[in-house]
Amino acid sequence: MEFDKIVLLNALVTSSKIPLTLKTKPASLEEVKTLVANKEIQSFIGHEATAQLLTSLLSTNISVNRGMYEPKPGDVAVVTRLKKRLEKPEDVKTVTPNDVEFILVEYHEY
Repeated sequence: MEFDKIVLLNALVTSSKIPLTLKTKPASLEEVKTLVANKEIQSFIGHEATAQLLTSLLSTNISVNRGMYEPKPGDVAVVTRLKKRLEKPEDVKTVTPNDVEFILVEYHEY
């Protein structure tokens, strides 16, 4: 898979404008670190605490962006998902790498 940019999401995004198919697979933290290395990162992580957590886990600065992501064919994204519900936003400080899962998403023309 060849790509220069990776999109970071905290939820799976589908398109209502372009017919797309999605190819997904689970990814480990190490796989995601390798994927984002030396790539342009476009963050659509809308919560500061989640961006800080990803900055720590991926060893690269992840910015907060509450914009709307509209996928296109050829886009590659990583969806970050917590395996447990946090009672309060500040509980993100107790999240460990074992509490996070990643899903690699490839968007293709339908």
